[in-house]
Amino acid sequence: MLLWLPLLMASGCKVIKNYSPDKPFVYKTDIKLRTDMRTSEKTELISRMQNQLDDSLQVKWVRKGFKQILNKPAVFDSSYAVNSIGYLDDLLRAQGFMYGEIKWDSTLTQVEDQQRVTVNFDVVTGKVMRFDSIDFAFRDSLLQEIALKNREKSILKKGDTYSKEKISLELDRILNIYRNNGYLKINRDDIYAEVDTVVGALIDPGLDPFEQIRLLEEVQNRRNNPQIDVVFRQKGIENPEHLQQYHIRNVRIFPDRQLLGDSLPVYRDTIVRDGIQILRTRDLFKPSFLVRNNYIQPGALYKQEDVYRTNNIMGQMGAWQQVAVDLLPVDSLGIVDVDINMYPAKKQSLNIDLEASRNASDVVTTSNLLGLGLNFGLRDRNLARQSIQASTNLRFGIELGNKGQIIQTFQTSLGQNFTIPKFVAPFPIRGEKNLLSSRTILNANGSYTDRRAFYKVQALNASIGYDWTNKKNRNWIYSPLNIEFVRVFSTDSLQRLFDSIPNLRNSFNDGLIISQKLIVLSAWSRSNKVINLKIGLEESGGVFGNIKSWDLQARLSRYLKADIDFRYYINQSRSSWAFRFFAGMGQPYGKVVDTLGNITKENNLPFFKSYFAGGPSSMRAWQVRQLGPGSSRLFGSTNADRFADIQLETNAEFRFNLATIYGIRVKSALFTDIGNIWFRNNRGNPNLDPAVFRLSKLYKDLAVAGGTSLRFDFSYFLIRFDWAYKLKDPFYSNFNNGWFYNLRPGNGQFQLGINHPF
Repeated sequence: MLLWLPLLMASGCKVIKNYSPDKPFVYKTDIKLRTDMRTSEKTELISRMQNQLDDSLQVKWVRKGFKQILNKPAVFDSSYAVNSIGYLDDLLRAQGFMYGEIKWDSTLTQVEDQQRVTVNFDVVTGKVMRFDSIDFAFRDSLLQEIALKNREKSILKKGDTYSKEKISLELDRILNIYRNNGYLKINRDDIYAEVDTVVGALIDPGLDPFEQIRLLEEVQNRRNNPQIDVVFRQKGIENPEHLQQYHIRNVRIFPDRQLLGDSLPVYRDTIVRDGIQILRTRDLFKPSFLVRNNYIQPGALYKQEDVYRTNNIMGQMGAWQQVAVDLLPVDSLGIVDVDINMYPAKKQSLNIDLEASRNASDVVTTSNLLGLGLNFGLRDRNLARQSIQASTNLRFGIELGNKGQIIQTFQTSLGQNFTIPKFVAPFPIRGEKNLLSSRTILNANGSYTDRRAFYKVQALNASIGYDWTNKKNRNWIYSPLNIEFVRVFSTDSLQRLFDSIPNLRNSFNDGLIISQKLIVLSAWSRSNKVINLKIGLEESGGVFGNIKSWDLQARLSRYLKADIDFRYYINQSRSSWAFRFFAGMGQPYGKVVDTLGNITKENNLPFFKSYFAGGPSSMRAWQVRQLGPGSSRLFGSTNADRFADIQLETNAEFRFNLATIYGIRVKSALFTDIGNIWFRNNRGNPNLDPAVFRLSKLYKDLAVAGGTSLRFDFSYFLIRFDWAYKLKDPFYSNFNNGWFYNLRPGNGQFQLGINHPF
C-alpha cells in the first residue's frame, strides 16, 4: 500500500483547462447496459459503445505525470446525444440485437465556474438474433463445389449469435479456401453475404392475403425468437481474371539480395534444383537447404498457404533479416511466376549483457537463478551455410539473499548451443513437411554454483531436443536424451542441518540423470481473453537405466515427473486480469547412494529437480526456497533451502496503468498468491508428518500472500517492485490456522523482478 496508494491518489487528480465558464461542457459519459449477457461480454460491449459515441461525447482525459488533464472540453449540445443513439443502434444491430431500446438524459453540476454535464445512456439490448440456416449459392459451378466441400469448417453454426463480424470472418474463410485452390486474385469484390428478412416480403403489393397473415405471424415469432438466414453468393459484375485458377510457372530464389545497392547485382551463377532457379552473387547458402525450405513448386496449383509458409519459415531463420515473396501473374495464360527475395543478416555477433532474471528449468537448461547476471555471448547465424544458429555463452551470476546476506549464491557457467532448422534423426520423420516449423536443438552446458554457507555444486548437462509447431499452432518440445550429472560438496553448516534433520541428507546427493522430456504449449485467444496452457512430462532411468554401463556407481536417479501450468488473461484498454494455476508432482522409484556410500531407497527427487516456492515469480511474501514444506516447523530455525516433490500454486493479479512519465509507462497491480510445496511421505521421520501432502489438511497447509506492485514498462522489458504480506502462514497454522499472524505494516517482503511473474 505504501508503494501504490500515493500514486493511485495522485493519478486521480483531475485538471480541466480551456473551458468556457458561461457554457456547459461534456464532463462525463455513462452507459448503463441492461442485458442477459455474461459480465465479461457486457464489459466488452460497453467498451465498444464508448468508442461508438459521437466524438464530442467521448471525453478524452490525457495523463501528464500523475495528473489527468481535460483540455478544451466540448460544449454540450443535445444533438450529440441524438446522433450517438443512432450510432449505438447501428452497433447493436451489428452484434445481432435487432429490437433494442436506447434512451438518454443529462445532469448538470456546478463546480466553481465549471458547468459540468454528465450524459447518461440507458441501453436495453433485447433478445439477440441467431443464425437459422447458412447456405452457398455461387453461379460458378467450381466455386460452388469447393464451398460445399468445405462447409463443415464454417465459422457460422446454426443457433450461434449473429454479428456482422462473424459474417466478415466467414467471407475471409471462403476467400482463403479459394486462394488455396488456385484463385490468386479473388477478393471481397467477387462474393457477398445475403441475409434473409421476412419483413421485406410484406411490402410486395401482389402478396396473397393468407401468405401475408403467415408472414406477419412469422415476424412476431422472430421478434420473440430472432433468427436469420444467410446465403453466400457471387456479385453480378465479374472480373474474368478473378475467377480463373492460376498455376506456378517459374520459381526463382535470390538468397543474398542487398537492401541498398548502387548497381544491378552480378550473379555468380544460376543453379537449378527440382525446377527451382537459385540466383546468387556469393556462395553463402547451400542450394539443397534453400530448396528444402521452399514450399512453392513449379507446375503446382497456386496456394496462398504455400506462399505464406515459405515466407514465414525463411523469415523466422536467423540467417536473413528480411524475406519477401513477390508474385508476378500472367493473366492471359493463367500462370504466376514467383521471386523469393532474401536479405542476409550479419553472420556473427558478440554480445555482452547485464540482466536480472529468474531462469526456470526447461528442455535445454537445468539451472534456477534469481538475481543479477553478466553474459558474454558469441553467435553465428549461418553455420554450415544452412542457417544453423550456434551460440557460445559464458555467464557469471549472483542470487540475492536475505537475513543480512546480500549475495546468497554465486554461479558461473559455460554453454554451447546449436539450433538446426530441421529434424536431425537417424531415420526420416514422416509429416515434417506438414509442420509450420521444425528444428533440432543440441546443447552442452557446465556450471559451478556456490550456495554460500551451505553447499557447492558442479553440474554438467548435455541434451538433444526437437521443437516443432503443428498446423493447430500447438508447440511441442521433446528431448529424447537429456544427460545431467551433479556433484555436491557440502559445508559444515549443511552437515549440522543433516544432524538435526537426518532425512535432509537424501535431498543433497550427487546425482546422475538420463532422462526424456516432453513439453506441450498451447494458446487460445478470443476477443480480449487469452489462455495459455503448458504441460510437462519427464522420466529418468525408465528407458536408459536399462543400460547398465550408463549407471555410474549406481547413482542414476529414477523418477517420473509431471506438471501443468494454466494461465488466463482478460485484457482491457487500461487494465487487465491475470490468473495462473500450477500443479506438479514427482515420483522417485529407484535406489541411490548417499554421501556415506550406503545404498538406500530413493525417497525424493534430486534437489535440482525438486519443486520450491517463494521469490519474485512464486509466493512473493516469502524469499526464494523459504516456504514449506506443508505446515512443518522443522525448518523454522534455519534458512535452509526447502525442496519437495509436490507443488500446488495459484496466483491472481489485477493490473492497471497509473501514468506515463517521460515516455515510461508506470503501472501497478494488486495480487494474491496461494500455494505450498509438500513431501509425498515422511521419509521414515514422524517429525516430517506436517510436511506430507494430505487432502484432509490442505486448507491448513496452504500459504496465502497478498500485496501490491509498482512497475515501470520500457516496452522491451518491465521492472517490477513487489511488496507482499504473509496473510496466512502455514508455519503458524496452530494459531488461527496461520491467518494474519504477526501482520504489521512494515512486516512485508520486498521482491525485485523482471517482466510479469506470469
